[in-house]
Amino acid sequence: MKVAFVTDTHFGYRRFEADAHKQGREAILSAAAEADLLILGGDNFDTSLPRMETLAEVTTILCEALAIFRSRGISGTPIYAIHGNHDRRAKGYVHPTELLAQAGLLVNFHNRTVLHVKGGEKVALSGMGSVPEDLAKTALSQIACKPASGAFNIFVLHQSFQEFDVSGNDTFITFDDLPAGFDLYLCGHVHQPALSGKVLNPGSTVVTQMRKDEVGQRGWLLYDTQARKHEFKPVVSRQLFHSILTFDAAKPDEIRAAVEKEAHRLHAAAPKAAPLPLIKIVVKGTLAKGLGTADLALPHLGENVFVENGMNSENLKERIAQIKLSREKKLSAKQQGMEILRKKLEGTGFSLGEPEDVFEKLLEGNGKFLAEVKEKIEKDASK
Repeated sequence: MKVAFVTDTHFGYRRFEADAHKQGREAILSAAAEADLLILGGDNFDTSLPRMETLAEVTTILCEALAIFRSRGISGTPIYAIHGNHDRRAKGYVHPTELLAQAGLLVNFHNRTVLHVKGGEKVALSGMGSVPEDLAKTALSQIACKPASGAFNIFVLHQSFQEFDVSGNDTFITFDDLPAGFDLYLCGHVHQPALSGKVLNPGSTVVTQMRKDEVGQRGWLLYDTQARKHEFKPVVSRQLFHSILTFDAAKPDEIRAAVEKEAHRLHAAAPKAAPLPLIKIVVKGTLAKGLGTADLALPHLGENVFVENGMNSENLKERIAQIKLSREKKLSAKQQGMEILRKKLEGTGFSLGEPEDVFEKLLEGNGKFLAEVKEKIEKDASK
């Protein structure tokens, strides 16, 4: 059987919304034309509460994909999905991937095993959608999924791994933490493809953070369960070119000239027939004595060229470290707030419910819940 794996489509990503739609659509429809089943590996949406327009666009794409499957004699709902960290919500709240499942457009297989059968061959899919990184190891040990007898077993998750990480973050899980007994392990979340080793990841279909690890072709994965071989299937996409320029006691004119020269060089390096590339140039180091960052006005080189000013960064070490950590963990502001809340509540007598559920209610401004919190605090204070 041929299994397609498309992950991190980030539908609705506002910065490059057209790219996310076009490239995600191409990946999903190409997969429907070539595979016997399609797996979506999380971060299917860029946010847990996408706009109605985004939901409508994705619904249309999935309907097109199902029509392609039916035209090839594949009935039922051969599209399976888990959620990622971007489209995750607290327990008890419906996230957008589950909404599509309830509409019959796909099967949500988070924390369960589902069977796909074609021509007597069985493929069992087990999955774990994204959970907070510090809870991932515990979640894997408690997962309800088990390999199915007589089937080709695939385990899918959306997490960070120490083996994929360059920052040395030892809070991430390792390959050794994965449940045993599966024939294939697939993972989303990391946007850079990993096409060898125990866990396969084709990377995202769209560039989002413009980091160095997003350089390269965007695409999806096609896996043959009989041959036990995989193939990376590229999609037409705007490729990212990433460059870092370092200066020492430089003058503004020198920096601007170097940035312009580098932008022209990267433009020339891009394939001529390909879509206009995305170019990210990071400038860092120090300015000449007596000059500050206010003296440096970096040139505007077009909508596809992004210049990041990191000059005189030795004065901002703590702030940059925080930004770096946030990017490495790929946490949104909402997710960071939720993590802070959970840590603050550790070791306390907290009894208002699951921390993530509480955070959702606080974000919503739930009047009834806020009144209950106020009443409880007043009662505790009077004891």
